[in-house]
Amino acid sequence: MKLWLRQHETEPAGQAAREQVHALLAEAVSRNASDLHLEPVAAGYELRFRVDGALSPVRQYSAEEGGSLVNRLMVAAQLLTYRRGVPQEGRVTVQLTADAAQGGAERQLDLRLSVMPTTRGLRAVVRLPAELYQPRALDTLGLPEPVVARLQAFIAADSGMLILCGPAGSGKTTTVYAVLEAIVRQCPGQSILSLEDPVERELPGVTQIEVQPFGELTFETVLRSVLRQDPQVLAIGEVRDAQTARIAVGAALSGHRLVTSLHAASPQRALVRLMEMGVEPYQAASAVSGVLSLRLMRRLDPSGPSYAGRVPLAEYLAVDDAVRSAVLARADASAIRRAAETQPGWATMRQHADALVAAHITDTAEADRILGSAAG
Repeated sequence: MKLWLRQHETEPAGQAAREQVHALLAEAVSRNASDLHLEPVAAGYELRFRVDGALSPVRQYSAEEGGSLVNRLMVAAQLLTYRRGVPQEGRVTVQLTADAAQGGAERQLDLRLSVMPTTRGLRAVVRLPAELYQPRALDTLGLPEPVVARLQAFIAADSGMLILCGPAGSGKTTTVYAVLEAIVRQCPGQSILSLEDPVERELPGVTQIEVQPFGELTFETVLRSVLRQDPQVLAIGEVRDAQTARIAVGAALSGHRLVTSLHAASPQRALVRLMEMGVEPYQAASAVSGVLSLRLMRRLDPSGPSYAGRVPLAEYLAVDDAVRSAVLARADASAIRRAAETQPGWATMRQHADALVAAHITDTAEADRILGSAAG
């Protein structure tokens, strides 16, 4: 595998730093890292990779060498290297060539760079494209069969709202993309729009709109007009406030299929959270088809006492008659959960984790690490 930056300048200055950046990015790709950190520390700079959700140190650099690497990344992302007192964000475009055994194909990748001033210098974080290390198709995500069946039912429907919840890095965006790609394949000719912050990767057949929280193309600006774009399927990156919640629910009630995420610890709490944001119970009960809660747990490495790769934990709450009645009664999260327990295929996230431990896919220590605060 070979990787190199697309150059925006031709001068030979900085060649050593440029080659080091090439090597760092290629190493991150080869290790299936999702993020690369260049952190200013007391002794200089520390390089860290996030692999399978865990951030681990790789090596140390002097302050001069680490600063040069950060500067090189900023040049590649066309950031202003003389503005060192403010946060900056940009994209680093690289060309990736696969090995001959993989066909030697070349493709372009966009990496996101974030630079932040600290008391010790500039801190740089590079986010690598999810397509490098994450599965894409719905049936390759590793979700339990009953959950996949529920998602397939939503994909085949012509209306309804699917909510995903879970912490950052729990697989929500990967799952949303898999659902949208399945709709594109199974329901050709649909008008599909996606509002994202930021766009993680391109989805053929989906019109993707990258909103700008601090620019002119904000969520609020786009949401006021997006329904006039005649979408049949609408994906909203996250329901963050009452206005977005009302628009999302209204779209689902008016016959659109809608996929979104919501900050909540469990499916039942997501429904309660929706009502706390001003959505009337009768609207939530009618609009929401189901809520999927996700976590990612590290797999045991078959070759030794360590971890390699991750497997999703999932808990799906379908809004059936029992759950709908609980929502209409403004029940709390515990009552909504009790109403869901009779659903075919219902399993809590802890039960799913226990099954994975029993199958030696992961261990109890990892399950406890992930689910220590996820119950309820």
